[in-house]
Amino acid sequence: MNTFKLIGLTVITLLFGASSLYSYNRDLEVVRFVSATIKTVGWASSELETEVLKFDHALTSLAAHTADEKYVRLRFELLWGRIETLLQGEENRPVREQPGVLPILENFVQQLQAWEERIYTLRADDRAGILALRQELAHFRQQTREINVDNFSGDNVWRQLDVTQNLRLHSSLYLGGLLLSGGIMLLLLVRENRRNRHMAYHDTLTSLPNRMFFYQLMSQELKRGQRDRRGLAVHMVDLNSFKSINDSLGHEVGDSLLREISSRLRNTIGTQGQVARLGGDEFVVIQRLESPEDAGQMAELLSQSLSRDVRLPDGCLSPQACIGTSLYPDHGTTTPELLSHADTAMYYAKHSRKNMVQMFESGMDERRLRRQKLAVSLQAAIEQDQLVLHYQPIFRLDSGGIESVEALLRWHSEEHGTVSPLELIAVAEQHGLAHRLNEWVLLQACRQLNRWHQDGFGWLKVNVNISPNIFMDGELAITVRQVLHDTGLDASTLVLEITEDTSMWDTMGSIDTLQELRELGIEIALDDFGTGYSSFSHLRQLPLNKLKIDKSFVADLSTDPRAVSLVKTIISLAESLDMSVTAEGIELPEQQAQLQLLGCQLGQGYLLARPMPVEDMSDLLSQNHHYRFRTA
Repeated sequence: MNTFKLIGLTVITLLFGASSLYSYNRDLEVVRFVSATIKTVGWASSELETEVLKFDHALTSLAAHTADEKYVRLRFELLWGRIETLLQGEENRPVREQPGVLPILENFVQQLQAWEERIYTLRADDRAGILALRQELAHFRQQTREINVDNFSGDNVWRQLDVTQNLRLHSSLYLGGLLLSGGIMLLLLVRENRRNRHMAYHDTLTSLPNRMFFYQLMSQELKRGQRDRRGLAVHMVDLNSFKSINDSLGHEVGDSLLREISSRLRNTIGTQGQVARLGGDEFVVIQRLESPEDAGQMAELLSQSLSRDVRLPDGCLSPQACIGTSLYPDHGTTTPELLSHADTAMYYAKHSRKNMVQMFESGMDERRLRRQKLAVSLQAAIEQDQLVLHYQPIFRLDSGGIESVEALLRWHSEEHGTVSPLELIAVAEQHGLAHRLNEWVLLQACRQLNRWHQDGFGWLKVNVNISPNIFMDGELAITVRQVLHDTGLDASTLVLEITEDTSMWDTMGSIDTLQELRELGIEIALDDFGTGYSSFSHLRQLPLNKLKIDKSFVADLSTDPRAVSLVKTIISLAESLDMSVTAEGIELPEQQAQLQLLGCQLGQGYLLARPMPVEDMSDLLSQNHHYRFRTA
């Protein structure tokens, strides 16, 4: 029971008791008996009906996704406890003695027992189950309502009033007290109804309109836009990596972040529109337009507002959000069309390395449909081993010998043709296939390395890139251990490459995962070094073996003295941390010469060798193998 209800019922009780005492002062004992009976029965029946209504509302909220299963079970247990209380104790005897009340309570208990298993297995997506429960509850809701009505206005109440009619001042003050208390109760019900309505149409965490209310708002805005011939913009907002924040920093931090984001969205849109939360970290902003250009400007303002640091008790977060925008009537005239196109635009913003804000364009749906078709084909390709690995050698720059090979994924689909590696990886990560794809690549690369070892290249190592998805789910070490066991490969010949961003999300978790891999004997390389956010302390904490200098730095070696200084610093840093350095993207002889002069140990790139099929790699290994031993 909330504070407001408690205060309201207390006021009702005091007013009712005072009016009764004043009217029945000539027979105080009778007045007390009548007052106590009415209060006990009325309060109990009112509370019973209230608990039934709350349980019914909890089922409605579960279907609307504004409440979870835990809340439904809580209301169920409170309702059951209320009925069991009424069936026990001397103080509740007047309630049970009301005509027809005891059988109803006993039948209700039996029904609750029958519902128990269904309630504790009920899920929000089980709309049929929720509807069935509400229909079965309707009978008892009506009965409890009748009990409540009878206890306040039934024959028994009027008989009790007749007993006091001949007392001093007659029944005027008593009736006045009843009318006043009834008015207060009506006020309480009205306010409770308003509160329930607000809860049904608003998000409980941010107080923003929820998905249900959003559709109503959109309908109103579309009608207004059609009537006034005014444009409308729908901005779909999605936070980047919100799940990682929840997992690493806790749900309290995540909730604080969502509340701050909702506040910034409201403040930014101001009187120009509405903000709603569709669920999770997904928000939508409805903007009334004076001109189409206003939509792009507002999207930029929203992005800038959301990107400001969020201060927390233990530090601050720098959130990033992707925004997709669609326009009425240019991109659609209905809510589903505008929402779908805004979501498509947001999808492209989320997977773009440059733009955090994206306006919907014709053709985006086709490209997104292609990605979805690719995902289906990719799943089949993984299951049927239709993917292939090419290998690019990594050379020792001082001797020209091959130190290792990097496994690179290739896919030629009969339906889609040759799919670029970047698109392939993006499709896998966007459609939940990254984990399976990583496992497939890891297994195939280890099997092939084992064959090369058997062919006499026992010194050779293989580098495998690890997706953030498999790295951050905590199962990487288990997967690698199983692959090594299945292939019989020596762990010291496997090198796993991770990016800086992968290890930065959860430093402590990264250290634990990498340390577990190192204990297996595996080498760890930090890929694309220099493009992420690693600090020196971060590098010092992580148990790494190698750094791979990103090709963007190597490309500028022959033209930019600052690039030379930067690469020299990276090499010196790696040496101080007992790590080897691999330079990526060597395409010119002068780049190779400069790297050798700076003391870089390893290198790869098109100048040295391009990625090649297994057969060509085997031939190159044979040639390089003889060369190594001739120069040894």
